[in-house]
Amino acid sequence: MIINIISVGKLSPGYRGLADHYYKMIKWKVKETELNYNKKLSENQAKTYEAKLINNHININSYKIVLDVQGQQLNSQEFSLLFKNQMMIGQNIDIIVGGAFGLDDSITKSAHIRLSLSKMTLPHQLAKLVLLEQIYRSQTILAAHPYHK
Repeated sequence: MIINIISVGKLSPGYRGLADHYYKMIKWKVKETELNYNKKLSENQAKTYEAKLINNHININSYKIVLDVQGQQLNSQEFSLLFKNQMMIGQNIDIIVGGAFGLDDSITKSAHIRLSLSKMTLPHQLAKLVLLEQIYRSQTILAAHPYHK
């Protein structure tokens, strides 16, 4: 199983160190794809432009998770089951983190699950860190490691 995190925008140096800390702790294969965004575009233009970039990196046969404030909320154990189920069938996972305007409908509609990390809107950099911590936590849950209490 390969986890491909596709995000619009790059982590700033202040976030990068903590993200790298989690990448090192996660033993699963995780690929990071950071896409550039265009500040000069309107909201609709940005969503369309970003959808094209995202689609260039999505694996058609992967299990697709999109982060969406309107999505389903899972606890850590439920989130870990997503990984367990995909490991059992040998399917890769694409996790998509949108930009400032969110994701184009074409991306959210193609997802297997729309996932909300919180009812609060999070900046994409913070959302990515929460996501990485929860991937690490999922790994520890499935390995019966005491990290998750």
